[in-house]
Amino acid sequence: MFKPIILCLSLVTAIPSTALAQATPSRSAFESGPCAVEIAPDEKIECGMLSVPENRAIADSRLIRLPVMIFRSRSSQPVADPVMFLTGGPGNSALTGQRSGRSNPFLDQRDQVLLEPRGARLSTPALDCPEIITAKREIAAGRLRAEAADDGLVAAASTCRARLVGAGADLNGYNSAEAADDIEDLRVALGYPQLNLYALSYGTRLALTVARRHPGSVKAMVLDSALPPEVGYDETATANTWRALNAVFDGCAVDPACAARWPNPRGDFETLVSRADSERLPFRLTDPSIHVRGAQVVQGVAAALQDPRRIPLIPRAVGDALAGRYEELAAWIGGAQDPASFSWGLRLSVWCGEEMPFENADRVRAQTAPVNGLGGIDPRAASPEMCDAWGVASAASSANEPVVSDTPTLILAGEFDPSTPPQWGRRLLANMPKAFFVLMPGLSHGASFNACGGRMAFDFINDPTAPPTLTCVSKLAGADFSASAAEQR
Repeated sequence: MFKPIILCLSLVTAIPSTALAQATPSRSAFESGPCAVEIAPDEKIECGMLSVPENRAIADSRLIRLPVMIFRSRSSQPVADPVMFLTGGPGNSALTGQRSGRSNPFLDQRDQVLLEPRGARLSTPALDCPEIITAKREIAAGRLRAEAADDGLVAAASTCRARLVGAGADLNGYNSAEAADDIEDLRVALGYPQLNLYALSYGTRLALTVARRHPGSVKAMVLDSALPPEVGYDETATANTWRALNAVFDGCAVDPACAARWPNPRGDFETLVSRADSERLPFRLTDPSIHVRGAQVVQGVAAALQDPRRIPLIPRAVGDALAGRYEELAAWIGGAQDPASFSWGLRLSVWCGEEMPFENADRVRAQTAPVNGLGGIDPRAASPEMCDAWGVASAASSANEPVVSDTPTLILAGEFDPSTPPQWGRRLLANMPKAFFVLMPGLSHGASFNACGGRMAFDFINDPTAPPTLTCVSKLAGADFSASAAEQR
């Protein structure tokens, strides 16, 4: 559920006139126009706007506008099927930060397309909720805790909902099914026979929804850090975090150097979290308004779990802090203070419509209990109370069922991913006979955003009938926990 550094893109030719002449369903239409983001001045990048109904279930639903970037192949004879990247979230922007494509290998053979998700930052309307981001910032800094934190998020969601609905938003129109139909409408408008979908995190759930609703339109998929629709994300958020932490602690235990320096990394972690909750530890952060308690310790470590460079250093950072040497972990805690800049209205509409109705509310509530040993952090995408305040209709039960598809698919998972565990990607194989699963050692969420993962994604989209070549995977060093035995510099 985190935003990657997505591949840079470029464009060299115009949209074919045949594409604009092709009718699109549901009153949707594409129109060429200026780019929604700043682009490299020396590259030919072509943009436009897709207009689609806000809620296709309502005949006279208003049209909303979604920015598009279309990047043509450098080839004089490109293949007909482009690649489309689907970002995570839900609530991330797909276009923000995209301005150049000189190093994008996909453009050697095919076009690449980006579509801003409905409700995201650059769409009209954008379902932004600064009230929720403000509350999340207070929670991250330890200034809003426990029941007060839950109440603050519910109040923020209520305020944001009232403002968006007052401005005319139909919040029931923002879900994965509508977003999948947006992608199909854009494909038809641009005249592409099929698409290749390259997706991250929540984007994998959206890609699976496209494959379910429009199976003939998808040639191949690359799913990085898979989020299948049938899993109960909020029910298992704490267990997923502990799975990744235990992988770290066990990795240290079997490394002779790490084990000699830190013989009980799991116990060190539990003791430090408990101690931070019982006394004010002198972390001496740059911002003195941050109250470091157990939750902030866990936040800092959880942020490191997302970074393959820091994963092997977790035993040292925790052990040093327990011994009164706070510098390394203090930097991690300070760096974990800015909450994700999701368009929270989009996030809640998707989650509260198609995920929360199918989860066990008591299990979801239990995820933040201090007894879980994580300082009471809230690793959920939303709470039942926030969804009650958001008040969108429940999706059909099919939205929460496994996707059955014969679309060729490459599934990549990171060994230490604390958000979408490898088991979730592997389970897709049961209903996808043409899928391949690859576990990436030493990596975390966003397992393809490295030279090896990128090469496998590139090769698979070029030939989705061939099993992935695992040579580079076999050469990945993995997490070297001996780094935790070295003194901090």
